Amino acid sequence: MKLKALFWIIVYLGVYSVSLLTDLKAAGVCKGIFWILGVALTLYALALAAVSGRTLKLYAHKEPKSGFVPDKFTNIGIYSCMRHPMHLGIGLLPLGISLIYGNVGAVLASGWALAAAFWFVLAVEEPELITNYGSEYIDYMSKTPPLNFNLRCLENGLYALKSKEPIQENSKVEVKGFEAKYYDRLMDIITLGWYRKFIKEAIGDIELFKGAKVADFGAGTGRNALLMHPYIGSKGEIVGYEIGKEMKEQFLQKTKYFKNIHLAEKSILEPLNEDERFDFVFISFVLHGFTPQNREKIIKNAYKILKRGGKFVILDYGSFDIDSASFIYRFGIKFMECPLAEQFINSDLEGILKEHGFGEFEQKLYLGGKIRLLSAKKV
Repeated sequence: MKLKALFWIIVYLGVYSVSLLTDLKAAGVCKGIFWILGVALTLYALALAAVSGRTLKLYAHKEPKSGFVPDKFTNIGIYSCMRHPMHLGIGLLPLGISLIYGNVGAVLASGWALAAAFWFVLAVEEPELITNYGSEYIDYMSKTPPLNFNLRCLENGLYALKSKEPIQENSKVEVKGFEAKYYDRLMDIITLGWYRKFIKEAIGDIELFKGAKVADFGAGTGRNALLMHPYIGSKGEIVGYEIGKEMKEQFLQKTKYFKNIHLAEKSILEPLNEDERFDFVFISFVLHGFTPQNREKIIKNAYKILKRGGKFVILDYGSFDIDSASFIYRFGIKFMECPLAEQFINSDLEGILKEHGFGEFEQKLYLGGKIRLLSAKKV
């Protein structure tokens, strides 16, 4: 380990000595381009080193806290698509820093640092790993390249470090604290006003009617109730089901002037007693945050309180292939959302609803099918 550290110290000193020996620097537009590339490359290099180091700490030790040097073979996460991500990161770092400072001599010398990383991996690391792990590592070599510049490798590495256990405790469906207090405002800011327009459009697509009685599961701040109210009129009724402290306070504050909007401080996981009372049960971006077992409890509750012919309307993620989606969607689902969301997207929601007595499905898709409004009738 000391010899490896010494090798990289020599490489780095070699690169930065060149910067002291030459005054040739990028200028004008080239300087700006160098700086942008340098920042991106430096961040990428640091991310590679950090993710690979964290992966080794979690998966490459027979016992927790058994030392810095790995003693267990791993091909998990970032190591599933390249064998030496840490060396790639360490090798790219001098180039990134040299580009930031715009020193042309150091940039050229950094090419030799990257070449040195390749040599080090093949001449020093590989023989040592073959000795340590034998045929297991040889088989790994035949399937996995030593270095890989595909950003999917880094994405896989980050995903492997995230908790993937789909349990209710890992859900983000119940919003609390600061996020709950300013939920509507934060959603509008984060989406640049898109969410406000979208939810208004989606509620308009439910086909509510005057005098309809609506149960709003996971009613949140009351924004959805206020958007539904013009469609049901003064003779209709909206009952919001919400248990979050901050959310309940906002719901009551926003709806206090509407006599036909009420709050039921009940959990949608507990058996509900209002048999066949409602024409619609609406649930918006809540169902994906529950385990399959808890989703079924919610579906059973919806069926119980709906009138015959009433509709269970679910606004949530659609069914799509996450891995083939764009980076923005993959990042949002895999890193921002809870593991339950991915399981929900891959589930057969219509099939589950059929098992609980629903049919005559209708749906409207948004964002290329990434979001859908699914309507299921109680038959």
